Amino acid sequence: MSLNIKDEGTKDWMGLSEDMGDSDYSGRLGILIDLDGTIVDSMMAMKEAFISASARIGVVIDDGKQKKVGKALKMVMGGRPTLLSEFIFLWRIGRIIGLPWWRRLFLLLASYSKIKRMARQAPPVSGAVEAIERLRKRQNVMLALVTSRSRKDAINKVRNLGILSHFDAIVTRDDVKSFKPSPEQVRLAAELLKIPVRRCVLVGDMPTDIDAAKSVGAMSVAVVTGIFTEETKSRGPDLIINSIAELPERIEEILSMIDKQVH
Repeated sequence: MSLNIKDEGTKDWMGLSEDMGDSDYSGRLGILIDLDGTIVDSMMAMKEAFISASARIGVVIDDGKQKKVGKALKMVMGGRPTLLSEFIFLWRIGRIIGLPWWRRLFLLLASYSKIKRMARQAPPVSGAVEAIERLRKRQNVMLALVTSRSRKDAINKVRNLGILSHFDAIVTRDDVKSFKPSPEQVRLAAELLKIPVRRCVLVGDMPTDIDAAKSVGAMSVAVVTGIFTEETKSRGPDLIINSIAELPERIEEILSMIDKQVH
């Protein structure tokens, strides 16, 4: 299959189209950034959309089940891009919250289109766009978007935010066989950036982000803007920040930590 994505005639959005030659990238830092929950506040929006749709058909989701709903919705975002797979996950959510089959059907019909719409329209995390713009200006930093969204959805989202051109590579669910916590996306992003994995940092909001980074020797940075903050912290990320907005201020610290690990 072809992994190339052309846009605006200047870049190959699976990786750099420029001739990299024999450039020395040993001093560079590769920043691999998750999309949902890290750059955009989509998970909270999707969960609220689902809970709202549930309430409209008389289904109240208590606090104890809301995290399970959120995790299942993340799987909807990360599953293969088929209508059937997404319906199956929503059906399972209905089972998680204890609905009989006929009420699950009503819930699926009431929530599916609203959830997908909210994911597309989700606003950026406060300061995220500005942070990526600042990172782009650093000479020693290269950026990759690493997301469980489809390539089309991911590119449309970052284009609408005005930051598509800031990424040197984009790795989506369409480009790999297995998702995070598998390290496949991390390895591919590092390969496309032509930076050793040990000089890459994965920034994300999910426990699977931390697990993926650790399993391949990349540095892990957790942001607490997602819906699984405690679970993510429990994975022992190398660094915890409030949001991606803080990342530009922590680059020197990150470089120092990586240099200590390498040497």
